[in-house]
Amino acid sequence: MRVEPVQAAEQLDSITLTGVIFRDERIVYSAKDGGVVRLFSNGERVSKDAVVAQVYDRLSSEDYALSKIEKSLEILNDSNKVSDNSTKNLDAKINRLYYTIRLKSEEGDFSTVAEKTDELLVLMNRREILINRRMNYNEEIAELKAQRERLIFSGAAGTGVDVKTPVSGYFSSFVDGYENTFTGGAAKSLGYDDLSKLLEKDPENLSVTAEGYAVGKTALLPVWYLCAKTDRDTAYKLSEGKPYTISFPMASGSETEFRLSRIVVENGGDGAILVFETDLQSRELGSARKQTVTIVREKITGLRVPVSAVRTNDENEVGVYILKNNRVTFRHIEILTEKDGWCIVKEFAPDEEGYADMLHKYDSMIVSGKGLKEQVDSDDGETTEYEIRIFG
Repeated sequence: MRVEPVQAAEQLDSITLTGVIFRDERIVYSAKDGGVVRLFSNGERVSKDAVVAQVYDRLSSEDYALSKIEKSLEILNDSNKVSDNSTKNLDAKINRLYYTIRLKSEEGDFSTVAEKTDELLVLMNRREILINRRMNYNEEIAELKAQRERLIFSGAAGTGVDVKTPVSGYFSSFVDGYENTFTGGAAKSLGYDDLSKLLEKDPENLSVTAEGYAVGKTALLPVWYLCAKTDRDTAYKLSEGKPYTISFPMASGSETEFRLSRIVVENGGDGAILVFETDLQSRELGSARKQTVTIVREKITGLRVPVSAVRTNDENEVGVYILKNNRVTFRHIEILTEKDGWCIVKEFAPDEEGYADMLHKYDSMIVSGKGLKEQVDSDDGETTEYEIRIFG
């Protein structure tokens, strides 16, 4: 016989589309032009009237040094946010980012390459925390902040002017010119043809206006929207009003729960637009307006069982044989789904009826063998014996 421990399993029924972020954003302007020192990292939450940047008359060589320090601080602050206790998920995200960087490099999209390289560095730093069991990068962060303070107040930069955000929300230093186009109001009234028209529009020049010089923007808190074009058949596999988990592979695979608020179908055609909304904002959604997203229709979790291990006992009940205390024992299973030679079966909780007779996590499952039969005590008290040879 070949015996393997029973492991947990998860199967996703998902759809991958290109999504566009709609949200109400307020650009943060400075009345003064000059060298900008931003005091918050991209995606960081700020309160109303928070000082998000300082503008100086001259920074010259210090400008490059300050920008480099700010970027390092952003990377290290993100690196401290470790949620996994193993490297498995991190390694998968690192592999995805690696291939994204290769693809964007081949396409000549070097701005995205730079952004994704920073994300890759964050993941590598988080992996360093897990592997070497270091607590965080706080010492490095404190040293960089001290360097920044010394540069700012060295006098070489002149007198700085504080720039405050007019609203609370998530700060970003990136202004793409679509802040007045992809708004919450546009998402709520979006028609099928509207998305294509909006994507075809040229960005506005919002960096320098009558209000001043843009130093960044704040994404308002209430609701953000994600709109994606698909076909009618795919759209009708989803249900309006239902929550769905959406992952952002380009943002290191981060996940956010959205509600499907509207399905807009093409008049006389096969196309459709999905309009999702969420009030669970996070910095991991990133500043990219348009990005690949994966919508999870259904997540099936349970125990992983190879089809070859599924048997039927003398009572015609479906289950598997396990090895317990050197005895072959039958365990019942409830199959949830089957694909590619594997089943996912229900994992019963200890308080559920019939728990003792069901397959459990870490049971020693017999995945192959001939003439298997449960070993039971006979009427004379003797136990049926097997010659057991275990491989693997």
